[in-house]
Amino acid sequence: MERVKVGIIGCGVISNTYIMDIGRLYFNELEIRAVSDLVIEKAKITAEKYHISRAYSIDEILDDSKIELIINLTPPKAHFDLNMKILNAGKHLYCEKPFAMNVDEAMEIAELAKKKKLKVGCAPDTFMGSSIMTCRKLLADGWIGKPLYVNANMMNCGVETWHPSPEPFYQQGGGPIYDMGGYYFTTIVAMFGSVKSVYAVSGKGFSKRKKYIGKQVGREFSVDIPTFYSFIIKTKCGVIVTMNMSFDIWKSTLPLFEIYGTKGTMTVPDPNHHGGTPEIYRKEQKLEKCFGNDNPSDDHFYKIPELEQDVGEYVRGMGVANLATAIKNNTQNTANVELAIHVLEIMTGVMESAATGEAYQMKTCYDKLAGEYLP
Repeated sequence: MERVKVGIIGCGVISNTYIMDIGRLYFNELEIRAVSDLVIEKAKITAEKYHISRAYSIDEILDDSKIELIINLTPPKAHFDLNMKILNAGKHLYCEKPFAMNVDEAMEIAELAKKKKLKVGCAPDTFMGSSIMTCRKLLADGWIGKPLYVNANMMNCGVETWHPSPEPFYQQGGGPIYDMGGYYFTTIVAMFGSVKSVYAVSGKGFSKRKKYIGKQVGREFSVDIPTFYSFIIKTKCGVIVTMNMSFDIWKSTLPLFEIYGTKGTMTVPDPNHHGGTPEIYRKEQKLEKCFGNDNPSDDHFYKIPELEQDVGEYVRGMGVANLATAIKNNTQNTANVELAIHVLEIMTGVMESAATGEAYQMKTCYDKLAGEYLP
């Protein structure tokens, strides 16, 4: 397959991961022709660092007729306007999460793509990685029976210990749901299908935060949005999910992601990562003494080898490569726009429920991934 020529808009922290992983894993499918940023000097620095021949302004990268696919890595608040420009320029689109700020915007992007006969993809693509794919196979094969409940927690102290410009994460368009919810919600939809409803509460632990790295170490900045959410998700197939997501927690021992079934429990690796080893505990381990075994096996979880190639934990670019293949073969990509819209509605539904104090009833659905895996 001839490589799809790619342009990247947004030369922030995440662009480094995309460029490096595309170079080491997906160079047969993708060719990065140019990078661009609102600040042209950032584009030039990135191009020089990774030996990319062209550093463009945004208008220049959209005008390059040889570029077929644009990866949008700009801040979330810029996604809608830029996604529309990319499609109007006749380019296929892969957007970092969240796809847009609300479902109406997402639908407008999808309608334009359909009109232009262009394909659209959206992060996260981690559910396509070795760890989650293995978990989905274990579910399909009945290792824990029928799944009943999920307990998942994304509890950390925010981004200011690793990100040099943390302020946008604590302004409108930021927060733990927009930043991290996509990984967990996409995994839930991939495993169990459509979400039916959500009920949430929220809080804000700190009115001000402090920068710990970068040029302004020690500088305080204001927090404008909730930074803690606790919520319950009901899926259409009956699985009940309890979740906590927060930027206010210095350290937690809560499970990252566990699935409880009629025949056992599965621990799921970090949905933010591509790689990681699932673990299984079967009910037979608990019942050994009940059936006369006075020397039962160790009462612990067993690691299950990944069934796909583990190419690393924090990996980006699989969704872009999959989109490139879909473009060439005229098929639907896996991390597609319909999935992105359903996940975005879960995200905004959680925030709306927390704001109103009422359960949010979902309007969209997406069952194309989970149907073959549900027991």
